[in-house]
Amino acid sequence: MRLAIPGNDGAFDQESRKAVEPIEIETWFHIVSSKANADVVSDGMITTQLSYLQDAYQNATISYRLRGVTRQTNDRWARNEDERGMKEALRKGSYRTLNVYFQTDLQVSTNSESQGRHLDFLAQSSSSVLGFCTLPDPSINGSSPRSSYVKDGCNVLAMTMPGGSLTHYNRGGTAIHEIGHWNGLLHTFEGESCSPDNEGDYIDDTPQESVPTDGCPARKDSCPDIAGVDPVHNFMDYSSDECYEHFTPGQVKRMRDMWFATRDGK
Repeated sequence: MRLAIPGNDGAFDQESRKAVEPIEIETWFHIVSSKANADVVSDGMITTQLSYLQDAYQNATISYRLRGVTRQTNDRWARNEDERGMKEALRKGSYRTLNVYFQTDLQVSTNSESQGRHLDFLAQSSSSVLGFCTLPDPSINGSSPRSSYVKDGCNVLAMTMPGGSLTHYNRGGTAIHEIGHWNGLLHTFEGESCSPDNEGDYIDDTPQESVPTDGCPARKDSCPDIAGVDPVHNFMDYSSDECYEHFTPGQVKRMRDMWFATRDGK
């Protein structure tokens, strides 16, 4: 489902100090493996994924302080068959803490409580996904019980980490994309329409796009009657990892505004 989040103006507009203040996000990585894939994720893959994450968000003055890495071998959790139970057991920190679950056999949970919430799904096959993540929830406050946000965070197929086995999607780009959602960004093709009534991702400097990108085309223009070609190099498209390059200034502003409005101090 699409969650309508206001644009860069209004409630999410912040003081100038907050436009440049460095944001450091406390982060936990959880490696959740099946018995058959218990040795798939190496320490080197984790280190490289974190490095790529830092580089991708550097222009937003957002950094990620890795507080720790947990490792679990659990077939059901690796397949995401008990998402809530897994996150109740593993989740660390408060609502402002980023928890990323790298699962070796990630599938769409049959008992997912995603009704009415925006989750991002990147299809790999009929039975598995590359990742999904929650958007910020403005209703969460400093006194909200842990149970109200225990599922907050990002689920990522472990094979998409740098050095993973998924060709064209094994440079760590999926985690960057999903964490973009955690920071409040929508897809560049949000609404999948060229209609002037489609508000898209609420970002002025991402050209309107009606079709997600597959692979890394040299040029793509799904809305030829509207200025700008499709942003195939943007982290919030569905391009392959070798195509990913940047967030726009408008996306940077939105992420920073969303942090101070929905997560900072919570």
